[in-house]
Amino acid sequence: MNYFKLSIILGVVLSVYYYLDTYVLPTSYIFDPQVLHDIVKDSLAIAPAGNTTALFYEINSKLRDVYGDNINPYNTEDWMFNNAGNAMGSMFIQHASISEYLIFFGTAIGTEGHTGVHPARDYFYILKGEQWVHDLGNPEPIIYKPGDLHILERGFVQQYSMPTTCFALELAQGWIPGMLPFGFADTLFSTLDFGTFARTTYFTAKAMVESAIRGKF
Repeated sequence: MNYFKLSIILGVVLSVYYYLDTYVLPTSYIFDPQVLHDIVKDSLAIAPAGNTTALFYEINSKLRDVYGDNINPYNTEDWMFNNAGNAMGSMFIQHASISEYLIFFGTAIGTEGHTGVHPARDYFYILKGEQWVHDLGNPEPIIYKPGDLHILERGFVQQYSMPTTCFALELAQGWIPGMLPFGFADTLFSTLDFGTFARTTYFTAKAMVESAIRGKF
């Protein structure tokens, strides 16, 4: 194959990707980041102070009121560990589809790592504790507290830390399958925790298939 043909194929692929990314993908989004922020702030004001489990139930209930069956009912038995970017925590999948995921994520004892470089925009609503963020070139940490929103733009990278107990509601909007290698790499090449790998694969695939059946991609 000569370089001319290769350049034509590359141009077509990039044009299709640009069209899908700019005009098709955003039409699949159902979650409004401002609505989620309002739900978080309202729930923080209602839930008993210090009762994180009650806060999870409150947020999940409000999300289901707005988004219906697109949100999985909260179940304490459906949490799973997550290792990614050298950080370890746990997560509960509330929604997963090709274009979006919505999870509870956090740790009871603290963690630190690399955000990853993702083909999605990430919204991180702090529910408990603090998240510390290091922007390259800034010698001071950016600190997010309960009720705050940390936005990581697609393609950008940061170092982050949850110094002690910290939990958040996390929304990602973009090409979610493109984020999965980052989420699985530590398990496959470091921890070798294949039980968690199987559990994560099952719950993620289940949520994505159920979303697709509802016509949500």
